[in-house]
Amino acid sequence: MKIRPVPMLAIAIAMSMLISSLFYLFAQTKQIPIVPFWEGGLLACFILVAIFTIDTHRKDPKRTSIQWKLSKILFLGLDLAFLLFVFALMFTNLLSPTSEFKFAGMSAVFGYHLTLPFLVLVASFLVIKDSINLLYGYSPGGKEVLVFYMVRLSAVFTILLLTGIISVILYKGIGAISWEFITQPHYKLGQEGGISSCIEGTFWLVMGAMLISAPLGIGAAIYLNEYSRHQKLNRVIYIAVGALNGVPSVVYGLFGLAFLVATFGISLLAGSVILGLMNLPTIILTSQEALKSVPNSLREGSVALGASKWQTIRKVVVPSALPGVLTGLIIGVARAAGETAPIMWTAVTFSATSVHKVYGIVPDVTQPVNNLCYHLLNMIYFLGAWDVEQQAWGTALVLLALVLSINMVAVIVRNHYRKKISW
Repeated sequence: MKIRPVPMLAIAIAMSMLISSLFYLFAQTKQIPIVPFWEGGLLACFILVAIFTIDTHRKDPKRTSIQWKLSKILFLGLDLAFLLFVFALMFTNLLSPTSEFKFAGMSAVFGYHLTLPFLVLVASFLVIKDSINLLYGYSPGGKEVLVFYMVRLSAVFTILLLTGIISVILYKGIGAISWEFITQPHYKLGQEGGISSCIEGTFWLVMGAMLISAPLGIGAAIYLNEYSRHQKLNRVIYIAVGALNGVPSVVYGLFGLAFLVATFGISLLAGSVILGLMNLPTIILTSQEALKSVPNSLREGSVALGASKWQTIRKVVVPSALPGVLTGLIIGVARAAGETAPIMWTAVTFSATSVHKVYGIVPDVTQPVNNLCYHLLNMIYFLGAWDVEQQAWGTALVLLALVLSINMVAVIVRNHYRKKISW
Protein backbone atom coordinates (compact mmCIF):
# COMPACT_ATOMS: atom_id res chain seq x y z
CA MET A 1 0.00 0.00 0.00
CA LYS A 2 1.32 3.42 -0.94
CA ILE A 3 1.88 5.69 2.05
CA ARG A 4 -0.23 8.84 1.79
CA PRO A 5 0.68 11.73 4.09
CA VAL A 6 -2.79 13.29 4.40
CA PRO A 7 -4.66 10.34 5.98
CA MET A 8 -1.60 9.30 7.99
CA LEU A 9 -1.38 12.81 9.47
CA ALA A 10 -5.10 12.68 10.32
CA ILE A 11 -4.62 9.30 12.03
CA ALA A 12 -1.62 10.60 14.00
CA ILE A 13 -3.53 13.66 15.24
CA ALA A 14 -6.60 11.56 16.07
CA MET A 15 -4.51 9.02 18.00
CA SER A 16 -2.95 11.76 20.13
CA MET A 17 -6.42 13.15 20.87
CA LEU A 18 -7.75 9.68 21.67
CA ILE A 19 -4.96 8.91 24.14
CA SER A 20 -5.20 12.30 25.84
CA SER A 21 -9.00 12.08 26.08
CA LEU A 22 -8.71 8.65 27.70
CA PHE A 23 -6.31 10.10 30.25
CA TYR A 24 -8.59 12.99 31.19
CA LEU A 25 -11.65 10.73 31.11
CA PHE A 26 -10.22 8.69 33.97
CA ALA A 27 -8.17 11.38 35.71
CA GLN A 28 -11.19 13.70 36.10
CA THR A 29 -8.92 16.65 36.87
CA LYS A 30 -10.33 20.06 37.68
CA GLN A 31 -8.60 21.66 34.69
CA ILE A 32 -8.14 20.42 31.11
CA PRO A 33 -5.30 22.56 29.73
CA ILE A 34 -5.18 20.86 26.32
CA VAL A 35 -8.63 22.01 25.16
CA PRO A 36 -7.04 24.35 22.55
CA PHE A 37 -5.11 21.36 21.19
CA TRP A 38 -8.35 19.40 20.91
CA GLU A 39 -10.01 22.29 19.08
CA GLY A 40 -7.15 22.60 16.60
CA GLY A 41 -6.93 18.82 16.22
CA LEU A 42 -10.63 18.44 15.42
CA LEU A 43 -10.51 21.23 12.87
CA ALA A 44 -7.34 19.83 11.29
CA CYS A 45 -8.80 16.32 11.13
CA PHE A 46 -11.98 17.67 9.51
CA ILE A 47 -9.98 19.46 6.82
CA LEU A 48 -7.61 16.52 6.23
CA VAL A 49 -10.39 13.93 5.94
CA ALA A 50 -12.43 16.22 3.65
CA ILE A 51 -9.41 16.86 1.41
CA PHE A 52 -8.57 13.17 1.17
CA THR A 53 -12.20 12.30 0.42
CA ILE A 54 -12.34 14.79 -2.44
CA ASP A 55 -8.97 13.65 -3.76
CA THR A 56 -10.01 9.97 -3.65
CA HIS A 57 -13.31 10.77 -5.33
CA ARG A 58 -11.53 12.72 -8.09
CA LYS A 59 -8.82 10.13 -8.79
CA ASP A 60 -11.18 7.15 -8.79
CA PRO A 61 -14.26 8.00 -10.86
CA LYS A 62 -15.67 4.51 -10.33
CA ARG A 63 -16.55 5.59 -6.83
CA THR A 64 -19.05 8.08 -8.24
CA SER A 65 -21.66 5.35 -8.46
CA ILE A 66 -24.96 5.87 -6.67
CA GLN A 67 -24.33 2.91 -4.40
CA TRP A 68 -20.98 4.30 -3.22
CA LYS A 69 -22.43 7.75 -2.64
CA LEU A 70 -25.33 6.47 -0.59
CA SER A 71 -23.47 3.87 1.45
CA LYS A 72 -20.17 5.65 2.07
CA ILE A 73 -20.40 9.42 1.62
CA LEU A 74 -23.56 9.70 3.72
CA PHE A 75 -21.92 8.07 6.78
CA LEU A 76 -18.70 9.97 6.15
CA GLY A 77 -20.66 13.22 6.09
CA LEU A 78 -22.33 12.36 9.40
CA ASP A 79 -18.95 11.69 10.98
CA LEU A 80 -17.56 15.00 9.74
CA ALA A 81 -20.69 16.78 11.00
CA PHE A 82 -20.08 15.27 14.44
CA LEU A 83 -16.51 16.61 14.39
CA LEU A 84 -17.80 20.09 13.60
CA PHE A 85 -20.43 19.76 16.32
CA VAL A 86 -17.84 18.92 19.00
CA PHE A 87 -15.55 21.69 17.73
CA ALA A 88 -18.42 24.21 17.87
CA LEU A 89 -19.29 23.18 21.44
CA MET A 90 -15.75 23.95 22.58
CA PHE A 91 -15.09 26.98 20.42
CA THR A 92 -18.32 28.78 21.39
CA ASN A 93 -18.04 27.76 25.08
CA LEU A 94 -21.42 26.06 24.95
CA LEU A 95 -19.62 23.24 26.76
CA SER A 96 -17.85 24.99 29.63
CA PRO A 97 -16.50 23.90 33.04
CA THR A 98 -19.83 24.87 34.60
CA SER A 99 -21.91 22.73 32.21
CA GLU A 100 -23.90 19.84 33.64
CA PHE A 101 -26.18 17.35 31.91
CA LYS A 102 -28.92 15.33 33.53
CA PHE A 103 -31.07 12.92 31.55
CA ALA A 104 -34.66 12.03 32.29
CA GLY A 105 -35.01 9.00 34.54
CA MET A 106 -31.38 9.18 35.72
CA SER A 107 -30.18 10.62 38.99
CA ALA A 108 -26.58 10.94 37.78
CA VAL A 109 -25.24 14.30 36.62
CA PHE A 110 -22.68 14.34 33.79
CA GLY A 111 -20.32 17.27 34.11
CA TYR A 112 -17.89 19.01 31.82
CA HIS A 113 -14.86 16.97 32.89
CA LEU A 114 -16.62 13.75 31.89
CA THR A 115 -18.61 14.89 28.85
CA LEU A 116 -15.85 16.74 26.96
CA PRO A 117 -13.21 13.95 27.01
CA PHE A 118 -15.89 11.45 26.00
CA LEU A 119 -16.97 13.54 22.99
CA VAL A 120 -13.34 14.02 21.91
CA LEU A 121 -12.75 10.28 22.32
CA VAL A 122 -15.68 9.44 20.02
CA ALA A 123 -14.67 12.10 17.48
CA SER A 124 -11.05 10.90 17.34
CA PHE A 125 -12.17 7.29 16.87
CA LEU A 126 -14.42 8.34 13.97
CA VAL A 127 -11.47 10.13 12.33
CA ILE A 128 -9.31 7.02 12.62
CA LYS A 129 -12.09 4.82 11.23
CA ASP A 130 -12.80 7.08 8.25
CA SER A 131 -9.11 7.62 7.46
CA ILE A 132 -8.38 3.89 7.41
CA ASN A 133 -11.46 3.16 5.29
CA LEU A 134 -10.51 5.87 2.78
CA LEU A 135 -6.90 4.72 2.79
CA TYR A 136 -7.92 1.16 1.89
CA GLY A 137 -10.84 2.14 -0.33
CA TYR A 138 -13.45 0.57 1.98
CA SER A 139 -12.03 -2.85 1.12
CA PRO A 140 -11.98 -5.90 3.43
CA GLY A 141 -8.32 -5.14 4.10
CA GLY A 142 -9.27 -1.80 5.61
CA LYS A 143 -11.85 -3.44 7.87
CA GLU A 144 -9.25 -5.98 8.95
CA VAL A 145 -6.76 -3.23 9.82
CA LEU A 146 -9.45 -1.32 11.71
CA VAL A 147 -10.48 -4.37 13.75
CA PHE A 148 -6.82 -5.17 14.44
CA TYR A 149 -6.18 -1.71 15.85
CA MET A 150 -9.41 -1.82 17.86
CA VAL A 151 -8.31 -5.10 19.46
CA ARG A 152 -4.89 -3.68 20.17
CA LEU A 153 -6.46 -0.54 21.62
CA SER A 154 -8.66 -2.70 23.85
CA ALA A 155 -5.56 -4.43 25.21
CA VAL A 156 -3.86 -1.08 25.84
CA PHE A 157 -7.04 0.23 27.47
CA THR A 158 -7.12 -2.78 29.82
CA ILE A 159 -3.52 -2.18 30.84
CA LEU A 160 -4.17 1.53 31.36
CA LEU A 161 -7.26 0.77 33.44
CA LEU A 162 -5.37 -1.65 35.69
CA THR A 163 -2.48 0.80 35.98
CA GLY A 164 -4.87 3.60 36.88
CA ILE A 165 -6.59 1.57 39.59
CA ILE A 166 -3.28 0.46 41.10
CA SER A 167 -1.85 3.99 40.92
CA VAL A 168 -4.83 5.62 42.64
CA ILE A 169 -4.97 3.03 45.43
CA LEU A 170 -1.19 3.14 45.87
CA TYR A 171 -1.14 6.97 45.98
CA LYS A 172 -3.94 7.23 48.51
CA GLY A 173 -3.12 4.15 50.59
CA ILE A 174 0.66 4.16 50.89
CA GLY A 175 0.53 6.77 53.67
CA ALA A 176 -1.34 4.35 55.94
CA ILE A 177 1.08 1.46 55.51
CA SER A 178 3.41 0.90 58.45
CA TRP A 179 4.62 -1.96 60.57
CA GLU A 180 2.05 -1.09 63.24
CA PHE A 181 -0.73 -1.01 60.65
CA ILE A 182 0.13 -4.55 59.53
CA THR A 183 0.77 -6.08 62.95
CA GLN A 184 -1.78 -4.40 65.26
CA PRO A 185 -5.56 -4.87 65.46
CA HIS A 186 -7.88 -1.93 64.95
CA TYR A 187 -9.73 -0.04 67.66
CA LYS A 188 -12.01 3.00 67.95
CA LEU A 189 -14.07 1.70 64.99
CA GLY A 190 -11.00 1.47 62.80
CA GLN A 191 -9.85 5.03 63.38
CA GLU A 192 -6.67 3.81 65.01
CA GLY A 193 -4.63 0.64 65.03
CA GLY A 194 -4.14 -1.73 62.11
CA ILE A 195 -5.54 -4.74 60.33
CA SER A 196 -3.67 -7.72 61.78
CA SER A 197 -6.86 -9.52 62.84
CA CYS A 198 -8.27 -8.99 59.31
CA ILE A 199 -5.19 -10.48 57.65
CA GLU A 200 -5.22 -13.48 59.99
CA GLY A 201 -8.95 -14.07 59.48
CA THR A 202 -8.60 -13.81 55.69
CA PHE A 203 -5.77 -16.36 55.76
CA TRP A 204 -7.76 -18.96 57.70
CA LEU A 205 -10.89 -18.42 55.61
CA VAL A 206 -8.94 -18.99 52.41
CA MET A 207 -7.17 -22.05 53.79
CA GLY A 208 -10.44 -23.54 54.96
CA ALA A 209 -12.06 -22.89 51.58
CA MET A 210 -9.20 -24.56 49.71
CA LEU A 211 -9.23 -27.60 52.04
CA ILE A 212 -12.85 -28.10 51.03
CA SER A 213 -12.80 -27.18 47.34
CA ALA A 214 -9.41 -28.51 46.18
CA PRO A 215 -9.98 -32.26 46.84
CA LEU A 216 -13.58 -32.13 45.61
CA GLY A 217 -12.75 -30.08 42.51
CA ILE A 218 -9.71 -32.06 41.41
CA GLY A 219 -11.45 -35.36 42.17
CA ALA A 220 -14.50 -34.35 40.13
CA ALA A 221 -12.29 -33.28 37.22
CA ILE A 222 -10.40 -36.60 37.27
CA TYR A 223 -13.66 -38.54 37.32
CA LEU A 224 -15.20 -36.57 34.46
CA ASN A 225 -12.13 -36.72 32.25
CA GLU A 226 -10.63 -40.12 33.06
CA TYR A 227 -13.37 -42.43 34.32
CA SER A 228 -16.86 -41.36 33.31
CA ARG A 229 -18.08 -42.67 29.97
CA HIS A 230 -21.76 -41.77 30.39
CA GLN A 231 -22.37 -38.87 28.04
CA LYS A 232 -25.74 -37.96 29.50
CA LEU A 233 -24.38 -37.91 33.05
CA ASN A 234 -21.40 -35.82 31.94
CA ARG A 235 -23.72 -33.36 30.24
CA VAL A 236 -25.82 -33.00 33.38
CA ILE A 237 -22.67 -32.41 35.47
CA TYR A 238 -21.38 -29.82 32.98
CA ILE A 239 -24.68 -27.97 33.14
CA ALA A 240 -24.62 -28.06 36.94
CA VAL A 241 -21.03 -26.79 37.09
CA GLY A 242 -21.80 -24.03 34.61
CA ALA A 243 -24.87 -23.02 36.59
CA LEU A 244 -22.86 -22.91 39.82
CA ASN A 245 -20.21 -20.80 38.11
CA GLY A 246 -22.84 -18.26 37.10
CA VAL A 247 -24.57 -17.95 40.47
CA PRO A 248 -23.96 -14.48 42.01
CA SER A 249 -21.86 -14.49 45.14
CA VAL A 250 -24.62 -12.85 47.18
CA VAL A 251 -26.83 -15.88 46.48
CA TYR A 252 -24.15 -18.11 48.00
CA GLY A 253 -24.25 -15.84 51.04
CA LEU A 254 -28.02 -16.21 51.34
CA PHE A 255 -27.69 -19.98 51.00
CA GLY A 256 -25.10 -20.04 53.76
CA LEU A 257 -27.29 -17.85 55.97
CA ALA A 258 -30.32 -20.13 55.47
CA PHE A 259 -28.62 -23.51 55.88
CA LEU A 260 -25.12 -23.26 57.38
CA VAL A 261 -25.60 -20.49 59.93
CA ALA A 262 -28.65 -22.31 61.30
CA THR A 263 -26.39 -25.31 61.99
CA PHE A 264 -22.92 -23.93 62.76
CA GLY A 265 -23.71 -20.30 63.56
CA ILE A 266 -21.68 -17.38 62.24
CA SER A 267 -18.32 -19.08 62.20
CA LEU A 268 -15.11 -19.78 60.33
CA LEU A 269 -16.50 -23.17 59.30
CA ALA A 270 -19.62 -21.72 57.66
CA GLY A 271 -17.59 -19.15 55.75
CA SER A 272 -15.03 -21.71 54.59
CA VAL A 273 -17.76 -24.02 53.30
CA ILE A 274 -19.42 -21.21 51.35
CA LEU A 275 -16.15 -20.03 49.82
CA GLY A 276 -15.26 -23.63 49.01
CA LEU A 277 -18.56 -24.13 47.19
CA MET A 278 -17.94 -20.93 45.24
CA ASN A 279 -14.50 -22.13 44.16
CA LEU A 280 -15.66 -25.59 43.06
CA PRO A 281 -16.74 -24.67 39.49
CA THR A 282 -13.50 -22.78 38.79
CA ILE A 283 -11.30 -25.62 40.07
CA ILE A 284 -13.32 -28.29 38.24
CA LEU A 285 -13.23 -26.46 34.90
CA THR A 286 -9.55 -25.46 35.03
CA SER A 287 -8.45 -28.91 36.23
CA GLN A 288 -10.49 -30.65 33.56
CA GLU A 289 -9.01 -28.47 30.82
CA ALA A 290 -5.54 -29.23 32.15
CA LEU A 291 -6.25 -32.97 32.10
CA LYS A 292 -7.62 -32.74 28.55
CA SER A 293 -4.37 -31.13 27.40
CA VAL A 294 -2.39 -34.27 28.30
CA PRO A 295 -1.88 -36.34 25.09
CA ASN A 296 -3.53 -39.77 25.01
CA SER A 297 -0.23 -41.25 23.84
CA LEU A 298 1.13 -40.81 27.38
CA ARG A 299 -1.81 -42.75 28.82
CA GLU A 300 -1.48 -45.49 26.19
CA GLY A 301 2.27 -45.78 26.77
CA SER A 302 1.79 -46.12 30.52
CA VAL A 303 -0.88 -48.81 30.12
CA ALA A 304 1.31 -50.64 27.59
CA LEU A 305 4.09 -50.82 30.20
CA GLY A 306 1.74 -52.60 32.61
CA ALA A 307 0.51 -49.71 34.77
CA SER A 308 -3.04 -49.75 36.05
CA LYS A 309 -5.60 -47.03 35.37
CA TRP A 310 -5.03 -45.36 38.73
CA GLN A 311 -1.25 -45.64 38.47
CA THR A 312 -1.40 -43.98 35.05
CA ILE A 313 -3.50 -41.13 36.41
CA ARG A 314 -1.38 -40.67 39.53
CA LYS A 315 2.07 -41.06 37.99
CA VAL A 316 1.58 -39.73 34.44
CA VAL A 317 -1.61 -37.73 33.85
CA VAL A 318 -1.81 -35.60 37.00
CA PRO A 319 1.91 -34.60 37.02
CA SER A 320 1.64 -33.62 33.35
CA ALA A 321 -1.47 -31.55 34.05
CA LEU A 322 -0.05 -30.04 37.24
CA PRO A 323 0.62 -26.51 35.84
CA GLY A 324 -3.01 -26.02 34.87
CA VAL A 325 -4.32 -27.61 38.06
CA LEU A 326 -2.13 -25.42 40.27
CA THR A 327 -3.11 -22.34 38.30
CA GLY A 328 -6.78 -23.10 38.92
CA LEU A 329 -6.15 -23.63 42.62
CA ILE A 330 -4.26 -20.37 43.03
CA ILE A 331 -6.93 -18.46 41.10
CA GLY A 332 -9.42 -19.98 43.52
CA VAL A 333 -7.34 -18.67 46.42
CA ALA A 334 -7.36 -15.18 44.92
CA ARG A 335 -11.11 -15.31 44.42
CA ALA A 336 -11.73 -16.51 47.96
CA ALA A 337 -9.51 -13.74 49.35
CA GLY A 338 -11.44 -11.06 47.47
CA GLU A 339 -15.03 -12.05 48.24
CA THR A 340 -17.29 -10.16 50.62
CA ALA A 341 -20.94 -11.07 50.02
CA PRO A 342 -20.69 -14.84 50.76
CA ILE A 343 -19.04 -14.34 54.15
CA MET A 344 -20.61 -11.15 55.49
CA TRP A 345 -23.63 -13.14 56.73
CA THR A 346 -21.87 -16.40 57.54
CA ALA A 347 -18.38 -15.93 58.97
CA VAL A 348 -17.19 -12.41 59.76
CA THR A 349 -17.55 -9.83 62.47
CA PHE A 350 -16.10 -6.33 62.83
CA SER A 351 -13.98 -7.35 65.78
CA ALA A 352 -10.44 -6.41 66.73
CA THR A 353 -9.84 -9.71 68.52
CA SER A 354 -7.54 -12.24 66.91
CA VAL A 355 -8.71 -15.60 65.62
CA HIS A 356 -9.68 -17.92 68.47
CA LYS A 357 -7.33 -20.92 68.48
CA VAL A 358 -7.28 -24.33 70.07
CA TYR A 359 -3.98 -24.95 71.89
CA GLY A 360 -2.71 -21.72 70.31
CA ILE A 361 -2.25 -23.32 66.88
CA VAL A 362 -5.44 -24.58 65.25
CA PRO A 363 -8.22 -22.00 64.76
CA ASP A 364 -11.54 -22.60 66.47
CA VAL A 365 -13.84 -23.12 63.48
CA THR A 366 -16.95 -22.46 65.55
CA GLN A 367 -16.00 -18.80 66.15
CA PRO A 368 -16.39 -15.85 63.74
CA VAL A 369 -13.35 -14.05 62.32
CA ASN A 370 -12.54 -10.71 60.74
CA ASN A 371 -11.72 -10.29 57.06
CA LEU A 372 -10.00 -7.68 54.88
CA CYS A 373 -12.94 -7.28 52.51
CA TYR A 374 -15.50 -6.98 55.29
CA HIS A 375 -13.25 -4.59 57.21
CA LEU A 376 -12.94 -2.39 54.10
CA LEU A 377 -16.71 -2.47 53.64
CA ASN A 378 -17.20 -1.19 57.19
CA MET A 379 -14.61 1.53 56.64
CA ILE A 380 -16.59 2.69 53.61
CA TYR A 381 -19.75 2.77 55.72
CA PHE A 382 -17.98 4.97 58.28
CA LEU A 383 -16.66 7.50 55.74
CA GLY A 384 -17.96 10.95 56.54
CA ALA A 385 -18.89 10.01 60.10
CA TRP A 386 -15.43 8.96 61.31
CA ASP A 387 -11.89 9.79 60.26
CA VAL A 388 -11.14 6.46 58.61
CA GLU A 389 -10.43 7.39 54.98
CA GLN A 390 -6.68 6.78 55.16
CA GLN A 391 -7.22 3.45 56.93
CA ALA A 392 -9.72 2.46 54.24
CA TRP A 393 -7.27 3.20 51.43
CA GLY A 394 -4.53 1.35 53.32
CA THR A 395 -6.77 -1.70 53.71
CA ALA A 396 -7.63 -1.56 50.01
CA LEU A 397 -3.92 -1.41 49.15
CA VAL A 398 -3.11 -4.45 51.30
CA LEU A 399 -6.01 -6.39 49.78
CA LEU A 400 -5.00 -5.43 46.24
CA ALA A 401 -1.38 -6.40 46.92
CA LEU A 402 -2.55 -9.74 48.32
CA VAL A 403 -4.68 -10.60 45.28
CA LEU A 404 -2.04 -9.44 42.77
CA SER A 405 0.65 -11.41 44.60
CA ILE A 406 -1.43 -14.57 44.50
CA ASN A 407 -1.99 -14.16 40.77
CA MET A 408 1.72 -13.53 40.21
CA VAL A 409 2.49 -16.72 42.11
CA ALA A 410 0.08 -18.56 39.81
CA VAL A 411 1.95 -17.31 36.76
CA ILE A 412 5.36 -18.20 38.21
CA VAL A 413 4.25 -21.70 39.27
CA ARG A 414 2.65 -22.38 35.90
CA ASN A 415 5.78 -21.29 33.99
CA HIS A 416 8.03 -23.28 36.34
CA TYR A 417 6.21 -26.57 35.78
CA ARG A 418 5.71 -25.96 32.07
CA LYS A 419 9.47 -25.95 31.61
CA LYS A 420 9.68 -29.42 33.12
CA ILE A 421 7.01 -30.90 30.84
CA SER A 422 7.70 -31.94 27.25
CA TRP A 423 5.76 -34.21 24.96
